[in-house]
Amino acid sequence: MIFRSKHIESIFKTSMTRLWQSKAISFCSLLLVLYSFVSCNPEVEASTKNVHIDIQVEQVSAGYAQVTFSTDKRAFYLAGIQPVREGVDPQKVAKQFMLLALDSAYVDYLYWRNQQLQQLTPFVADFASHSLQYGTTEHFYTFLDAGCKYWVFAFVVDHTSNKPAGHLFVETIQTNDSSTIPISFHYRVEGAWDYIYPMDSVGEVLSHIPWVGETVDSVSLRLAGWNTPAEYFFHRFVELYNDKNSPSYFGIAARENNGSDEGGTNIQFEIGKTYYTGMATLDAPIVYPLPASTFDIYRFTWMGDSTNLYFTPEQGVEGEW
Repeated sequence: MIFRSKHIESIFKTSMTRLWQSKAISFCSLLLVLYSFVSCNPEVEASTKNVHIDIQVEQVSAGYAQVTFSTDKRAFYLAGIQPVREGVDPQKVAKQFMLLALDSAYVDYLYWRNQQLQQLTPFVADFASHSLQYGTTEHFYTFLDAGCKYWVFAFVVDHTSNKPAGHLFVETIQTNDSSTIPISFHYRVEGAWDYIYPMDSVGEVLSHIPWVGETVDSVSLRLAGWNTPAEYFFHRFVELYNDKNSPSYFGIAARENNGSDEGGTNIQFEIGKTYYTGMATLDAPIVYPLPASTFDIYRFTWMGDSTNLYFTPEQGVEGEW
């Protein structure tokens, strides 16, 4: 059973999950509508000349960077990140750099718009509303390559013509070889549901670091010839880490183990059966032995709908049977 989701802060049961999702969608839609109104309003204050964009790098780890962008005037701008190209100075080819970045953003926008139109979405944002930034914004870049240099960039865009305006602003960062963000996973099993909480060093939920988790039964692991649960999870997590298209969880995850991928997971808990659940951050390449600061493994025996268990890292099995 692979746990995967996108930015779920609090989930309890199916009804609550749907309620949270509907509220999140409605809230995001409202923001999108308001943002679109601002961008399309010809009277909106949006400078295109002599605008300075400040790029503040807040945190960098192996596969993660947190960056804050701000402007000294109200303006629309494009912000992004891309690997450094050796021998290229972005400032010397600023015009081509900005046009290429805008083209890439517009291709992504067209793909998104096509999906919305196919779904007959009643409101579809324009390019400025969907892809440009306005005011101070915080960005969380994930799935970066460890030990590599990246350009974090931003430039003003004329939202009426969708063309670059002004200077290119660039900062160079280098990711670490290993994760510098300690993460631990708390785990709850309540009836057929289970919940995973990625926590930082002070007990707060980490909502911006990607992670992956999976549950397997002990019989299947032994029959497959794995020496330990840790050996299995290592190989499985390496596979998921190397697949850049593999979706992952951000924040708290909750799933119903009903044997169906639609509305649940493909595993169904059985009374008296022992299971192992492993979780690991995708902030850095997976290494063996799995470091305690990036993964946890828990073992439990499911005793039916009355099962109510809560695990913390101190109760992890560290990979043994």
